[in-house]
Amino acid sequence: MSAPRVILAIESSCDESAVALVRADGLVLAERVATQAALHATTGGVVPEAAARAHHTQLPTLLSGLLDEATGLGLQSQIDAVAVTAGPGLLASLLVGASVASGWAWGRGLPIVPINHLEGHLRAAWLHAGAVTERHVPVQGARGAPPAAPTLPAIGLVVSGGHTLLVRIDRDGAIERLGGTVDDAAGEAFDKIARLIGLPYPGGAALSALAATAGTAPVGQGIRLPIARTDKPFDFSFSGVKTAAARVALAAIGADATAPGRAGAIAQLLEERPIPSSAAVAIAAAAERAIVGALVERVERALDATPDAALIVGGGVAANAVLRRALVAAAERRGRAIAIPPIFWCTDNAAMIGAAAHAALADGRAALRDPGNGVSVSASWRIGTEAPQ
Repeated sequence: MSAPRVILAIESSCDESAVALVRADGLVLAERVATQAALHATTGGVVPEAAARAHHTQLPTLLSGLLDEATGLGLQSQIDAVAVTAGPGLLASLLVGASVASGWAWGRGLPIVPINHLEGHLRAAWLHAGAVTERHVPVQGARGAPPAAPTLPAIGLVVSGGHTLLVRIDRDGAIERLGGTVDDAAGEAFDKIARLIGLPYPGGAALSALAATAGTAPVGQGIRLPIARTDKPFDFSFSGVKTAAARVALAAIGADATAPGRAGAIAQLLEERPIPSSAAVAIAAAAERAIVGALVERVERALDATPDAALIVGGGVAANAVLRRALVAAAERRGRAIAIPPIFWCTDNAAMIGAAAHAALADGRAALRDPGNGVSVSASWRIGTEAPQ
């Protein structure tokens, strides 16, 4: 079978259900995304069982709407394969997506290809789209030439709620892991600190918005939230910044900030005795400054160690405006090209999975499989390794 003309892609690794139709040149023909943010807001974080049930409800509805659009566009007959996220992610959520993808592909006699979620975030930099997506966000028109593809070799940074990873991409399919988080991911740290200071879930965007209210005033400049150093030059550690933020928050309400305490007890105390708004702004600004600083420092170190490399960034935290500006500045200082997707393709989406599938098939890293055999998933599928069997 020749390389697929159009791939139908499905993503369900965490708390976003998504489907998309993607062409081999990265053109997103149609897509649908349903978020579970409101569902998990009541618990302040993703509950795996609840996320899986939501995927079970949302994916068939999204798929039906996508296929109706495909029929209207005359694309149904052009769908040659199905791609699905097979890891890493929440196991139950991955299983729902794999089951839906396998069943749909089998029913239509189409092959299926499992894709790594983290590689998808990196491939989002190759995407472009026509007209208006289902997100109701105008994007680049299909009539003009697609944007220039990111250049390789490159340093790749994936930074999200569940992952913080730094890689070197020598060419399509040749990905070397340089480092990653040894504890919390950057997005997880943002969310936990946001919850400490009383911000709603998901907290990363809310924390950044609150930090922005500090403006150019020196608010928060006296607060230092340290980021732990690691033994390896490209690794990250973000668990300590949350502890430091909690101690500053306790001090702001007059509680003993030196006494040890369980995270749950500290969170309950801060919920019962909210910190002053000025302290919340200061902590938000200091947290953003510390986390962004740590990310940029490791990226700069990787760029300096690989003089021929461009920079590719992906993941939900790549939507953070402060981080985007800092990474652009770091690349420009070194005369390197940088590729960061539009914000709506930084968060989890299926278009990136379709783009990764086209790339993996084109360079022989993936094979079209019989969906009748099902798709194996792995909550910890390491980027750059073979798909789960």
